[in-house]
Amino acid sequence: MPELKVEVDGGLHALSNCAWITFAPCGCPCGALTAAYGDEAHATEEQAWREQYPLKRERDRYQKRGYRMELMSWGRYRAEVDLAKRCPHVKAKTAQEQQ
Repeated sequence: MPELKVEVDGGLHALSNCAWITFAPCGCPCGALTAAYGDEAHATEEQAWREQYPLKRERDRYQKRGYRMELMSWGRYRAEVDLAKRCPHVKAKTAQEQQ
């Protein structure tokens, strides 16, 4: 497959050097999808939604709740996104809820 290029984050990047980041309604990042790898490419937001959530009802549910996806370069992803960080907008589960 020829290398696809996209204009994102103020520059031209290979799609394989980009990621689709899923953001929760609160604005916190909650998922990532490599935009291109091997013979797979997710060049549009719709393609990314379909890859992340194969069922239309899933996509519709998340989009209605306010989830969104944003394409960004790996450089920006590394600088701005930390998927290991807990969302401060979700209340902590009590010990009883965790059991």
